[in-house]
Amino acid sequence: MLADGLYLFVYSEINPIMNVLGHSLRHDHNMAVFQKSDNKITLLAHIEFERFSGIKHHNVAFYDRKEAIEYINKMLNCFELCIDDFVGVYGVPDLSGNDDLFYSSLETDSGFSYHAISHLYSSMLDREKFVGNDVIMLSYDGGPDSLVDENVFHKPLFCGAFSRNGKKSFFPISSPGGYWLYASNRFNLPEGTLMALAYATKAKSLEKFEDLPDYVYSSDRKKCKDAIDNIIEKIMNYREKDRNILYTVEECDGRFTSEELKISMIMKVIQELSVKNVFSQIDYLLEKYEIDPKKTIISLSGGYALNCPTNSIVMKKYHFKDMMCAPCVNDSGLSIGMGLYFFEKFMTDFIYEFNGPFYGYSDVKYFENTVEKYMNYIESISENVDQLAYDIKQAPILWFDERAESGPRALGHRSIIANSMDEKHKDLLNIYKQREWWRPVAPIILEEDFGEWFDGYYSSPFMLHNFSVKEEVEKRIPAVLHLDGTARVQTLKKEDNERLYEVITSFKQMTGVPIVCNTSMNDKGEPIINTLEQAINFALRKHIKVIYSNGYRIEMRNFDQYDQKDYLKRDDKVFVCHKDMKKEILGKLNPYNLPMSDFLICIFNPFLRKLDLSKKEDYEKAKSILKKLKLFGSNLLVFEGWGKIFEEEGD
Repeated sequence: MLADGLYLFVYSEINPIMNVLGHSLRHDHNMAVFQKSDNKITLLAHIEFERFSGIKHHNVAFYDRKEAIEYINKMLNCFELCIDDFVGVYGVPDLSGNDDLFYSSLETDSGFSYHAISHLYSSMLDREKFVGNDVIMLSYDGGPDSLVDENVFHKPLFCGAFSRNGKKSFFPISSPGGYWLYASNRFNLPEGTLMALAYATKAKSLEKFEDLPDYVYSSDRKKCKDAIDNIIEKIMNYREKDRNILYTVEECDGRFTSEELKISMIMKVIQELSVKNVFSQIDYLLEKYEIDPKKTIISLSGGYALNCPTNSIVMKKYHFKDMMCAPCVNDSGLSIGMGLYFFEKFMTDFIYEFNGPFYGYSDVKYFENTVEKYMNYIESISENVDQLAYDIKQAPILWFDERAESGPRALGHRSIIANSMDEKHKDLLNIYKQREWWRPVAPIILEEDFGEWFDGYYSSPFMLHNFSVKEEVEKRIPAVLHLDGTARVQTLKKEDNERLYEVITSFKQMTGVPIVCNTSMNDKGEPIINTLEQAINFALRKHIKVIYSNGYRIEMRNFDQYDQKDYLKRDDKVFVCHKDMKKEILGKLNPYNLPMSDFLICIFNPFLRKLDLSKKEDYEKAKSILKKLKLFGSNLLVFEGWGKIFEEEGD
């Protein structure tokens, strides 16, 4: 029986080698604070490290336990908590002394990647719905981490489940996320940018490509890589003479470079094959479990669940009763999934509901101090926000309100809000954020007005679906539309965000349009803004006149007197302070000078990681193992025969 009280789940890492290398086995580090009271579980806070460290997609380990606790306490202090307040602290080896209960789940569910199972549970937004309905759960990730799951490469990398009356059947699935991760690495572009580019042009390959191989096990990686390389090589080698034979490009694509057009074609093919992969798996599940989709909820998680076109196509094809996805479906939400999986493992029953996306940090209590610090740059502060609808019509404004959103998308608390009717506003947003000119921005629409503007209504509060605009109103909202006439819509009810709802209602009364542009408040390379001071810095650098903050309209001035050229640095010292000791630290940990490439393999691979390379015996063992595997050309990071090799080496 679990004790009542606070529980902390941390998705991070403590590793001195990774710290000095500026890396981690995990990315998007985050933690979740839960409260247990009898059979009720409440999520109190969801904390993404990048918002505090300023390291985008935070992927740097702590140097040691002491520094980890100090930094975690610093973040928790913003919520008036410290690590000693918790009944249990789980998720990071060596962070606490009560891991046995937590890690025992790896033994009982060892047939599946722990990372993937945690993803599944992160989108369990309403436990009552899960228990009372048939639910298909699919975790479409790019691949698991191996920090606590050393046998991860012996298991299916990706996991699905079918839940009927709360009883789950788990099964391996193929994840298209791996396709996108490889393409992202190949082009050195974020997956979101690749998705946007796919739909930004009408350029299209006319060739027919074979289905991509299923990506279920680590051994599938090379097959998938080779198949994607084949698509990339073919399309990247298109020449002008191949136009209208192998590919088409339309007049509207003239502003794009040749490389952008080819990448757009490639990603259209990968998207089409990704959707085909998803359809084949859903079709199989519907038949196997005799599922009626109209009476079934589908729950998606993992980074590929940020792929709005896929989510929308799935709903359009199958007409599921509902789609359940957290706003933090990528790794940034894993601490929530870890917690919910834990509670389900060790409680006979519990009540839980995810109440909107706003579980992050609030600096409302620092409002007066921050404003006073920047009074030289403030023209006026007013509690009367009636003018905000007019402000939005004239120019983009910053919207900074109370607690930050969970996940990678701003949903109306850390947003730049602009006029959906003016395409110049979209251009301004991309200039502010130093993004490509073709990047789209998303609309927020009053939910009750959805049917007048878009086809195929269902609720989309976390901006995870694309909808087609109705042809008769398309020209009225050019700033929020993709080239194909779709938009990544966020629907808004009054109870979701009353302040923003009222302003959009005023905007509707003024213009007849219940839609505004919305994009995240951050500069290129910067995580979403966390504090009002960071928002003021952004406004002054970008010459944005109006900031809305916690019920106040703040009008800025003296932009040319502000000499700060970059966004404000955040608290990253603990993650960079040991870098000057890199040579000394690596020398102690690798005294026999194993080549750096081999040394890194030993650090990243869960089996070789068990060896202490400062000991001659383990060094010789590592050298022998790596030599054997190189002879066979094995992928040393994901080789599936590690257990056998270790037995042969006498481990």
